[in-house]
Amino acid sequence: MKYFILFFVVVLLCSCREATSYGPQEQLISAAISSQDRLITDRRYQVYLPPSYYKKKNQTYPVLYLMDGAVQFGEPSEWSGFSWNSHIVMDSLVALGQMEEVILIGIDNANEKRFSEYMPQKPGEIYWQMAKDSIKRSLAYPLYADQFLSFLTKELKPEIDKTYRTKTDVANTFIGGSSMGGLISMYAMCEYPNIFGGALCLSTHWIVGYDDSLPEASDALVEYFATKLPQAKKWYFDYGTEGLDQYYEKQQVRIDSILRANHYTHENWKTLSFEGHGHNEYYWNQRLYIPFTFAFAK
Repeated sequence: MKYFILFFVVVLLCSCREATSYGPQEQLISAAISSQDRLITDRRYQVYLPPSYYKKKNQTYPVLYLMDGAVQFGEPSEWSGFSWNSHIVMDSLVALGQMEEVILIGIDNANEKRFSEYMPQKPGEIYWQMAKDSIKRSLAYPLYADQFLSFLTKELKPEIDKTYRTKTDVANTFIGGSSMGGLISMYAMCEYPNIFGGALCLSTHWIVGYDDSLPEASDALVEYFATKLPQAKKWYFDYGTEGLDQYYEKQQVRIDSILRANHYTHENWKTLSFEGHGHNEYYWNQRLYIPFTFAFAK
């Protein structure tokens, strides 16, 4: 009931919000960074600064790194026609006193190389060694998630921390995304527990393919999670029941069992299912207030 009421209040605030006026003190800043790694092309990222950023000159803020950054701040997805509108959701929750202000970083994906960049590399390579030749041929680019996470933690994060008033510690550094973006967020926290304190994984793409016909790939991901799960983190997972999301429950149940066996509780872990929700930005926007209030409760 709590989430039900909060959902309608957030929707009302979002619908009443006027378009943001960007002036000399911009809230949404677009920039680009050139990586030292040849696999990482020049990458655009967007920074959304909280409403109080220019007023409270001495305040520092937690940071949330969001995958598929092009569709985070109002730009519609070419696939679904919708945006996450993460900034509007955050500002609405802040106005309600439901979450603290956070600096949001949206990192563009690699377009046609998105799968190779977001597929967790260590479990992915184990699976690909066993995969049939027909499956191997379908992979247009080699997996390079390890290089991407190195870029994120060793190049982009230092640039963000140098430029903006961030809280740089582990407890205030989060990562999040949906689908393959959920997978790479899970992988980031397992590989860099000294950097990230929490991961928000919506519609996590445990099946790797377009249905549940690649169980060995799912097994590799689950087994990796079981062996690499760090302690004392915050985890949020969810899934719908329509489209690709209909295949996620089986593997998510296994992930939940691993978390439970490692003494995670409702205080630092949440998994939710959403009846009738499909696999696109419309639905992720509709439920984004839940991981936001879970991770950044005021």
